[in-house]
Amino acid sequence: MDPQSEFMWIWRAWHRLSASRQRLTQGFGVPLGGTVIESSPGMIPWEVVQAWAQHHGYTHAEMALLDRCIVAMDRVFIEDWAQRMKRRMKK
Repeated sequence: MDPQSEFMWIWRAWHRLSASRQRLTQGFGVPLGGTVIESSPGMIPWEVVQAWAQHHGYTHAEMALLDRCIVAMDRVFIEDWAQRMKRRMKK
């Protein structure tokens, strides 16, 4: 999917800031004594988004829009990751 050109700055920020994404370690037991430990993606920290916005000289309104969009994109990303994990565990 390619975003509309006027929103590419948000898309680029989300991709670049994904490297700062928090990872959450979780584990669970499976039958016959096995254990699965996985690292799941967390949200991109607000402080990282704020630093990005300051570095690029965004206005307060641009920063607010960027933050809302990154939160929404993170939710979709994390939900997609969770669905893929569920499918993988069923195999």
